Amino acid sequence: MNLIKKEIKELLTPSTVAVILVITVLFGSMGKLIGAAKDEAKKKPTIAIVIKEKGPLADRLREFLRTKTTLIYEGDSREEGFAALKASKKGVALVIIDQGFEKTLLAGKPALIKVEWIMRGAGLMDTISSGILERTFLDLNKQISAHLIDATKDKGDLSSSHVLNPTVKFENTHYKSKRIPALSPNKIAQVLVSQSITIPMAVMIIIMLGGSMVITSMGLEKENKTLETLLTMPVSRTTIVMGKIMGSAAVGLFMAAFYMVGFKFYVSSFETGTIDLALLGLDLNAFDYILVGVSLFSSLLFGLAMAMLLGIMAKDYKSAQVLTYPIMGLAMIPMFLTMYRDFDTVTPLVKTVLFVIPFSHPMMAMRHLTLDNYLLVSLGIVYSLTVTAILIAIIVKIFKTDKLITGIMPLRKRA
Repeated sequence: MNLIKKEIKELLTPSTVAVILVITVLFGSMGKLIGAAKDEAKKKPTIAIVIKEKGPLADRLREFLRTKTTLIYEGDSREEGFAALKASKKGVALVIIDQGFEKTLLAGKPALIKVEWIMRGAGLMDTISSGILERTFLDLNKQISAHLIDATKDKGDLSSSHVLNPTVKFENTHYKSKRIPALSPNKIAQVLVSQSITIPMAVMIIIMLGGSMVITSMGLEKENKTLETLLTMPVSRTTIVMGKIMGSAAVGLFMAAFYMVGFKFYVSSFETGTIDLALLGLDLNAFDYILVGVSLFSSLLFGLAMAMLLGIMAKDYKSAQVLTYPIMGLAMIPMFLTMYRDFDTVTPLVKTVLFVIPFSHPMMAMRHLTLDNYLLVSLGIVYSLTVTAILIAIIVKIFKTDKLITGIMPLRKRA
């Protein structure tokens, strides 16, 4: 029994409990996000319709759209319909069916359905409604096919391929300040998937690795007494702090540079595919990539300074391991938020949380620069550097006290 108790005490350390809690919170948050996505998928898409066609087919399509969607405008003015769509926070698309629609179909030619999409964000949850509406268009085609079969059952002069595929869509997507032709929000989101998933995940990994290295290094220096030796040297504490910070910054810059080079090659694979980002007006130039690198480096510098501050609290290597989890949590929160939602589509409270956490800014930088939002990226860089400077000042002050050697966390009791 004593051996069992001893083994439990050795395994159930504060770091183990912290890992369990972090994983529990992480999966709980993911469950809530997935639940929210399921709820969103059950809602009818909000649209505006302009049907200029008259007759039984037009009435049938109008009634079908009333049943399957939430209409915020139904009339003959394209301008009024689009204005109502933009005014609505949940508006997805303006659907236009011009006069002569049925006549074109009966002539054996595909009829045109015009769709003006509104894309409010590039997050995974921002395009759910547009995906639902695209499936609704498939059902709309079935309604048209059924009407054509009824209208021509005695004549039989329409080909089966035309009856099964009676329409073509002419679509444009309005994404913030850009108008992207011939693509729906879902297709654009597929192109921008690297900004929605890959970037936040890569930034989180870099920050977690850099932070854990610094905290572990501080814990080992205290445990091996090398930090005490360093402090006895005839060098000012401020110089020691700046040396450690600049050394960490150099490592951070090295990591950021390799990340940006690798990511540039990654993005180029999309540009040589079927959809060219430059043709969509969503590509980045050399200056944009430099800004992304600076944003990543400034937030990484904050992470390293925070890791050093947390490392000061550690007494030894074991306690240093526990202190890596605050950085993990701060990196994971913006990662999941930016993956699922765009900065412009979240609530003001979530916007504040995202902006306050410096790790959020490089995760959102490419998405902002895609839309030429240089101000928000620049503010993020300035904010990250300002908070980093404050942390460095605090670290310098602590380095001049005994807390650097004694640590803030109590030493574990030895058996």
